[in-house]
Amino acid sequence: MTRRRRVLVIAYYFPPMGLSGVQRVAKFVRYLPDHGWHPTVLTVTPGAYFAYDPTLLAEVETAGVEVVRTASWDPTRLFGGGTTVALPDERKRRWWAALNHMVFVPDNKVGWWPHAVRAGRRLLRRGAFAAVFSSAPPYTAHLVGASLARWAGLPLLTDFRDDWLGNPRHVYPTPLHRRLHARLERRVLAQSRYVLTINDPIREALQRRAGAAGGRADVRVVPQGYDPADFDVPPVPRPPDRLRLVYSGIFYDAQTPDPFLRAMALLRERRPEVRSRLEAVFVGLVPAASQALAGQLGLTDAVQWAGYLPHREAVRQLLAADVLWMTVGRRPGAEGISTSKLFEYFGARKPILALVPAGAAREALRRHGAAVVVEPDDVPAIAGALGHLFDRWQTGTLPAPDRAYVERFDRRHLAGELAALLAEAATTAGGQRPA
Repeated sequence: MTRRRRVLVIAYYFPPMGLSGVQRVAKFVRYLPDHGWHPTVLTVTPGAYFAYDPTLLAEVETAGVEVVRTASWDPTRLFGGGTTVALPDERKRRWWAALNHMVFVPDNKVGWWPHAVRAGRRLLRRGAFAAVFSSAPPYTAHLVGASLARWAGLPLLTDFRDDWLGNPRHVYPTPLHRRLHARLERRVLAQSRYVLTINDPIREALQRRAGAAGGRADVRVVPQGYDPADFDVPPVPRPPDRLRLVYSGIFYDAQTPDPFLRAMALLRERRPEVRSRLEAVFVGLVPAASQALAGQLGLTDAVQWAGYLPHREAVRQLLAADVLWMTVGRRPGAEGISTSKLFEYFGARKPILALVPAGAAREALRRHGAAVVVEPDDVPAIAGALGHLFDRWQTGTLPAPDRAYVERFDRRHLAGELAALLAEAATTAGGQRPA
């Protein structure tokens, strides 16, 4: 039997933390052993966070993945470890983000860096690792990965779930802040053997900047995905006489449910026969202001707020839907957004109502084959799309996705793609630094 090679995985967001940011790394490390790699995860001891899901941690532990946790000096420690905090309203969120962008570079997790580097060196001394893999955001994780890979003489693979310097949600308070971020990103790109990201727009931007950084990084797309094992569960029970739309995830910034809610109300006004036969279920964290808007629009009888659910239960909600819906909102840089939610929806194999502008997400939806795509802020068009889907549901003609296309995003296959890049990087690199 071939001996598995070891990879040190650096990830701040990791189970039992919940939400979509943990899924990619959690699934990579679950399936890397099937492709000849034994991952050790270096992460943080959980602090205050918006949601926890112990079932995700149990899944990783069942796969035999070693997880090493450290302390961190970052603002979430002010709230106390391991507690769940409420999602702030949009005004407070913007204020908090602006303060963090002013004070911390590259992000407010930079206080994790000394703890993670110290623990990482202990791990690297203890065992023979073949590579270091870091995933961001937060971009502090890439600084940790670069420090450890350089110290140990190991190849570095960096995973950009979002763009760094080109991230449209990142505000640079001064030119100095932008220069500091650019310098840190150049160092990471110059040291990386492979750079992974989730879609072509981000790949193209990173490849340009990697070339300018003077390194030899090869930027590859390893997209988001879904795990078929997660969908081997029964749907939640529900009455069959209503068209049910389900949204799973959180809302923030321009990503808001308000246009969808207004469209529901408009359709019910235009077509009274729809009133008792259309419902929307929200799984996840929804701003209080949007919940209040639903009441003001008279949608109390048509909307259910399920709250944050463990991943397994969230999947059961997806499987009970007739149609899934999503939005990325209208914002600068939206062409580079291909949210992880989209690919989880692919795994449910349901029709999708997508409120997205032109870009990577829209192209993936086009190839999915069972999506109705509408501009994210066009309320009359959204209402029209809802009416169209209602009519097709009534006649039993809702579209089915392209099976072959959907299966390309199986997490097991994507872990194999990462394993191949790790093997290539390890084969062409030198050995580990002696203890």
